[in-house]
Amino acid sequence: MSNRLAQSSSAYLRSAAHQPIEWYEFGDEAFERAKSLDRPVLLDIGAVWCHWCHVIDRESYEDPEIAELINEHYVAIKVDRDQRPDIDARYQQVVMSLSGQGGWPLTGFLTHDGRVIYGGTYFPPQAMKSLLLKIKDLYHEKKGEMFQAEDLLSAENAQAKAAQEAAQAGPLPPVEETFLETLLQSMKERFDEGHGGFGIQPKFPHLSALSLLVAQLHRVPDDTLRHVLTQTLDAMARGGVYDQVAGGFHRYSVDRVWHVPHFEKMAYDNAEAIGVYSQAFRLTGNPFYKEVACRTMDWVMRELSDSKQGGFYASQDADIDLNDDGDHFTWTLDEVRAVTSPQEYSLLTRYYDLTPAGDMHERPGRNVLRVVTTLEETARQLGISPDEAGGLLASAQTKMLTARTQRPIPFIDTTLYTNLNAMMIAAFLESADLLELPEARQFALTSLDRILDHFYQPGQTVLHAEGVPGFLDDYAQLAMACLKAYYTTTDKRYRLAASDIADLLLRDFEDPDLGGFYDIRHAPEAHGLLKFRRKPFEDSPSSSANGVALQVLIALEQLTGEARYRETVDRSLRFFVDRAENYGFYVSALGLAVFQFLYPPLKLEVVGQSEPLAQEARAFFYPGKLVAYSPTEAGTSPQIRPCFAQRCLAPVEEGQSLRDAMSATTLGQSR
Repeated sequence: MSNRLAQSSSAYLRSAAHQPIEWYEFGDEAFERAKSLDRPVLLDIGAVWCHWCHVIDRESYEDPEIAELINEHYVAIKVDRDQRPDIDARYQQVVMSLSGQGGWPLTGFLTHDGRVIYGGTYFPPQAMKSLLLKIKDLYHEKKGEMFQAEDLLSAENAQAKAAQEAAQAGPLPPVEETFLETLLQSMKERFDEGHGGFGIQPKFPHLSALSLLVAQLHRVPDDTLRHVLTQTLDAMARGGVYDQVAGGFHRYSVDRVWHVPHFEKMAYDNAEAIGVYSQAFRLTGNPFYKEVACRTMDWVMRELSDSKQGGFYASQDADIDLNDDGDHFTWTLDEVRAVTSPQEYSLLTRYYDLTPAGDMHERPGRNVLRVVTTLEETARQLGISPDEAGGLLASAQTKMLTARTQRPIPFIDTTLYTNLNAMMIAAFLESADLLELPEARQFALTSLDRILDHFYQPGQTVLHAEGVPGFLDDYAQLAMACLKAYYTTTDKRYRLAASDIADLLLRDFEDPDLGGFYDIRHAPEAHGLLKFRRKPFEDSPSSSANGVALQVLIALEQLTGEARYRETVDRSLRFFVDRAENYGFYVSALGLAVFQFLYPPLKLEVVGQSEPLAQEARAFFYPGKLVAYSPTEAGTSPQIRPCFAQRCLAPVEEGQSLRDAMSATTLGQSR
């Protein structure tokens, strides 16, 4: 017997179809039933990759006694946070304000019209039973006096109104370099000198901050910031948060030293990691960063993509089942010994510090692979050459990957989401040019065409997923991917798509009075907290949609010369900078937009039909670089025209070096 979630398009919701609870999806049917029965709503928000979501499912939502209690006194709604990030963001914010905790699963108790009574995250079964009884009594006894706590979002609207009144009194001050200086200083202050990264634990990669560091270091060398960047990249890629066998990054580290991760792998993390490591390779020349980027792309192609039709999947779960604690990704000494030669085994135990006790508290004996020494030092200990050690390591990794594919594989969510696909496509396209990877480039273009065919209607709309209207992030990320495709193909179809998507974004999401973009369309009849629109500018955890949207508009201004884009960017940046100064590096995507606004990105205009010049322009490294293509002009030979806004340099013709021409001038001057 299955419930109504059996027909859902969400893999996470379908995984609950067998539960004895009368689940609804978030929408008219659920709230109308709650109103007609005069019942409170139980809201469960989770994800298919979330370990504790699986725990609460088994312990509470599959328990007959708890299910009977829910079915008798509540209307139960289950939400996939990947499918509906708009719902998740709002209820996370309010529950955090009420209980001081957020995350997944998010457990909310609501009125029949979607206002929050109480909430939290994971509740053990006895606590869940107790709450279900208390909330249903409270709901019926104190209806008129208990629902003020979540006026947080309406308070946001009040703040917006106050800001509008302030704007009528005069324009906000112009955007200045001091904002960037504040972000960079925040990185220095929060940098973990001992272990890389920012803060203590748990430790997230903060990849948008690293992207901003790359851009800043390319413009102005700084030994301190370079150390922050390289030590963080090194520590992450040598730690357990990076999959040393297969490539790809886990979501975050539970400890300070990047050792034991939460094992789920997310498309958005890996997309941004591919971009950052590719750029860092070109910035520093360190081949290790290229290796990390390429191995991550290999993992994505192998596990997180549709190799036949194109397209990138959303995530890979951490576990096989609730008794699993990263078993797919971890190793006992016996498992390593069984698949490697004695010499390989001896190298691995030293290089990865493998021990009989292991690293996992719940699963003694299982080791998380992480690099604890250099290959040269390991070779010295074994009395062999570094080249021999490198050969042994590569051979052992291949054997371990082959063996690991025979284990049960954690669930992969094959849902195609527009924003996640666009992020991966943009990363693949840029990295393919920077690292000379033509096959990755072609697959990314195939994937982009699939997304445009299925989730984009020119002049009308962009979808988030099948049957789900698009959010600001979908529009911004897809426009960015189309720009990257234009840069690498000369195909104006992609540039026109980017312009059209940007215009749809302006039509449906812009606040033309104050500036900035809302995350959802205006929907005054929406249920619950969806009637409130937000302007998120914090990277949470991937680059903020507002930050990406503004970067897209900056690029379009440079490509088209249309002043309306610059006017929107100027107004929006003034609005956000006025509010974001205390957020530090957590607004680095916005910081990158400020960077590109103050220091116009390099535009390389390829004039005439010349594949060597086009290839030269694509491969040239300059963070935020734009490439445009124009037909041959009478009386001129094919050439590249490098420009920063209205300041252009001497053209570069075939046989000349773009690198030499660019190094002879001062780059990145402000407007």
